[in-house]
Amino acid sequence: MERILVFSPIRGMMIPLYAVLSVILLLVSVSYFHDLLVYVGLGSSVSLLLAFQISFLSLALSPVNLVVKEVRKQALIPEVEVIYVFGFPIYVPRLERSYATTLVALNLGGAIIPVALSALLISFLLKFWVPLLIDVVLTVVISRLFSKVVRGVGVVMNPFVAPFFSVLFSFFLFSRFPLLVPVTAYVSSVLGTLIGADLLNLNKVLEASPQVVSIGGMGSFDGIFLSGLFSIILGQFLVSVL
Repeated sequence: MERILVFSPIRGMMIPLYAVLSVILLLVSVSYFHDLLVYVGLGSSVSLLLAFQISFLSLALSPVNLVVKEVRKQALIPEVEVIYVFGFPIYVPRLERSYATTLVALNLGGAIIPVALSALLISFLLKFWVPLLIDVVLTVVISRLFSKVVRGVGVVMNPFVAPFFSVLFSFFLFSRFPLLVPVTAYVSSVLGTLIGADLLNLNKVLEASPQVVSIGGMGSFDGIFLSGLFSIILGQFLVSVL
């Protein structure tokens, strides 16, 4: 079993468009990740370096998936058996019992890097662990309620649901520390989307026995990365106007 899977997000004529959008997303995300790291006390130059690395690696590693589990499920596969009677073929349909294998993978750019950044931010917020835990749990519940599994597609959820509610919860829970609103909103949005939308729906996704389930994206930015980025933008906007 291959442990690393690489899926190209685009092909042909879409390559130039994807390249332009990637550069725009890189520039936007560097700015917001820089602010996020400054809010927790890192120096501006260190924050800028980390922000660029996070943004660039999230983009560059978005096609790369690390396989963490192999799920085998018994299935009935339709087959056709040919029987010859006096030289004439007779096709007899039958069901053959077999096993369908699904590879469960974590996307490096769309899941592992956002979770790693969340872990770094949490290390600076340990004294606020109670309201932060409440924030994450509430966002998990919201993500679970608003997400659904579409056969052949995977888990689907409006990309603004988790950011909107995570910012809302963070604003009320951290109203005394407005600079922490974007930080805690990012953490709760990333973890809320990962747990509530992806992990809690994993069994439903596996029921369809797809060949690969990629948590965090299939060669493109998934809701986890974008939810985190949107939560920073919304959080900073809310703090600036109130």
